Amino acid sequence: EHHFIVPAKEGDQSEGDLRENPLKNGEPSAEENDTLVQVSRGNYEGGWNKDSTRTTTDAVAILAETIDIGNWSPSLLTWQKLQDTLLENNLLPNPIPRTRTARGFSGLPPSQTPALDGALRGTIQCPDTDPRVEAVMSSMMAFWNEPRGTRDRAGRYLGGSGHSTYYETHQHPFLPKPLPPISLDDPLSSRIRRRYITFEPDTGGWNNLRMSLENIIVLAAVSGRTLVLPPEQTMYLLDARKGDTRRGRQYTDFFNLTKNTEFLRRVPIISSLDFLALEGKAGGAVSLDGYNSTMVEHLWNVANNCEYRKKSTVFCEDLYDHYRRFGQLAEIIEEGPVTNCLVFDLDVFTHGEKFIHKLSNDIQRRISEFCGTRTPVYYSQSMHNATVWHFETMDFTYRLLLHYYALIFFTDPQIGNFYKRFVRDFLTYQDEVYCAAGKVVLALQFESHLRSTSGSKSPHDSSLSNSLDSELIGGFSSLHVRRGDLQFKEVKFDSLTWYNNTRECWVNNEVLYVATDETDGTFFDDFRKLHSGSLRFLNDYNKLINLDNIDPTLYGMIDTVISARGRNFAGTWFSTFSGYIIRLRGYYGLSKFSSYYSYLPRKYFMHHWANPASGSLYAREYPTGWTFIDGDVFVDKDGEGEHDDPIVPPMPLLIPLSDAKDNAATSDTMSHAVDALKQYQTPALVGAKKGHITCDSNVNSLAYWNDPQGNRDYTFSSPYRNNQPDAKPKYIAFQLDQGGFNNIRMSFEILMVLAKAMDRILILPPDQPMYLLKNGGHKQGYGLRDFFHMEGESFKNRVDFITMADFVHKEAVPGGRFPASMA
Repeated sequence: EHHFIVPAKEGDQSEGDLRENPLKNGEPSAEENDTLVQVSRGNYEGGWNKDSTRTTTDAVAILAETIDIGNWSPSLLTWQKLQDTLLENNLLPNPIPRTRTARGFSGLPPSQTPALDGALRGTIQCPDTDPRVEAVMSSMMAFWNEPRGTRDRAGRYLGGSGHSTYYETHQHPFLPKPLPPISLDDPLSSRIRRRYITFEPDTGGWNNLRMSLENIIVLAAVSGRTLVLPPEQTMYLLDARKGDTRRGRQYTDFFNLTKNTEFLRRVPIISSLDFLALEGKAGGAVSLDGYNSTMVEHLWNVANNCEYRKKSTVFCEDLYDHYRRFGQLAEIIEEGPVTNCLVFDLDVFTHGEKFIHKLSNDIQRRISEFCGTRTPVYYSQSMHNATVWHFETMDFTYRLLLHYYALIFFTDPQIGNFYKRFVRDFLTYQDEVYCAAGKVVLALQFESHLRSTSGSKSPHDSSLSNSLDSELIGGFSSLHVRRGDLQFKEVKFDSLTWYNNTRECWVNNEVLYVATDETDGTFFDDFRKLHSGSLRFLNDYNKLINLDNIDPTLYGMIDTVISARGRNFAGTWFSTFSGYIIRLRGYYGLSKFSSYYSYLPRKYFMHHWANPASGSLYAREYPTGWTFIDGDVFVDKDGEGEHDDPIVPPMPLLIPLSDAKDNAATSDTMSHAVDALKQYQTPALVGAKKGHITCDSNVNSLAYWNDPQGNRDYTFSSPYRNNQPDAKPKYIAFQLDQGGFNNIRMSFEILMVLAKAMDRILILPPDQPMYLLKNGGHKQGYGLRDFFHMEGESFKNRVDFITMADFVHKEAVPGGRFPASMA
């Protein structure tokens, strides 16, 4: 999934509205342009920083008043101005100590995390950034550890699973010994392993590509192989900027892999060109011998840059076919009636599949729970010994569209958690992504702080950290609104539905950051009208992060990281983009109760512990990927417990007041929110219209019924109907329930269905006092017709009824079917 930028919205600024930049053409005046720096450097008239009696709080209040928060917009900010303002007004929070490697709700006490001994929080390096600001940004952005713990760096196994003595002194087969320290200037052949893993990229968007790559990297690491990257090629929805002569991209453009020597000691990486140069020779692992010169030249061209287009002169599949010819295919099936999970067990690996039945009951239970309906495939010596292990992941049958922790199960939790830390610590984006995201996060927090302190003179701690938690989370919330080519129409709604489905996730006047691929700036108008705070998008920070000079293929990744830092987050169900945001939130240590989905049936899904086999293997992330992964034991639950989910309203409740009249007057929609089916699934609604209410105001939005019903329902005839011309009517007589009104209603609903199904006439009981319903005016009691609209033609067409008085006059008279003389 790739995220475009919402165009700036102009021309609809109302007086007092803080949500949009009212400046013409989005450009501040010269005076406004310098306001931030002038105030921060004490150039404000009267010079607050020269007056020793003024506190920092006074300074912030003056800052907010001087900026004129009602007319303020992020477009006013440059990076230098924001840094100066934060530093010289003492607003910058203190950085998180690098030694604090346990993150929030995902972390464990030090006594349970020996793997973190010797680890420090990672860092990022950002150009044009003051070291004090960079230290704060690093502590905010880096969810990984660098250096990693001493044990992880050495690939050392501490024992367990009955092999403690041996593997304390020998290298564990699933923890290959890292290569000796390397330099990127060393010859390529001296810093790789001559055993390889090759693969084909996923055909979906970026986060599908990422998921597939994570699987491949873990398998390369655990099997001790060199990773061969596919040729550079165009990736779906990752479009280069117009005029960029380099159309294709490579994984290393996004992930910090080939410059990280600690990673390369564990997973050496080479290009397809380097692979052919090393192993395409006679006797090599993928020898080009046997091809004519034309084919050899063709494969070299494909290895340099390819296209996934059959008629292309550099069709990618031609090279992959060559790999398949020499490599062992990894037939891990992920699509079809029979699918697989991949299990790594040391005893089965050592002794063969005959050992499977000897696994302990607990391990067999865990494998069964992990795999669910999938068939386990055990990692074997034959897989391990293949010189080239090829993954045909471009084929839908073998597509690795699932999380690595949902495909691969280690029966030893110490090994399994090692590789979860491996992915967390090494598969990180380039610093450029985190630097841009960090600048936007600080700007969002700064704006929130200005708005909260505007006009306030109360003494309090005025730094940004006053509103942030111990992981420097807070100051804004975020949402991911997936639109574009999303094929799941049930989760693709308008912004009004987005607001109604998520409104309780936000607080009053909260700044919301919106990650989206929606290109129409007016799409969010309904949301804007109802939310009291401002909505911010990536393009609002064009000047701050110099967005025009950042490769647009990185925009979605910047959006991801910003969204992951929000106080609360609401995502799009089925979206792997939203899923990865939630995983990053887990890495950052946020509570599971801070993540939501906008799709009501799945709104609180992340609030409950679930194993991957219990649901979709790709549509959402699972907490087992980040919870307590610094420990050495299996994790079966988090430390937050369970809460009952709030009751979700069955349909949207709010619309902008200005739109209410037209919206209510014109809507004939028959589908009702989450209960609705697709149109082709509802032939009973053909000819139906939404019900209406006769009232002195338009309240038709309260009508949940259809009137008229669809043609099929309107003409329904009971199979028990007596169609003879001289057939006499049949009746149902009944007494009212003696309980309260809803007891009466439930009983009457049953009788209604019976009357319709058996083609009988309902005899309505006489008006009478009803329990808990006080009589009003001259009435001595109530009848069912006082509450239900039974006089209309639509009702009578479906269930005929007669009052008790009319029944007596018709059937209790002489000649009637039930004459009074029979009593």
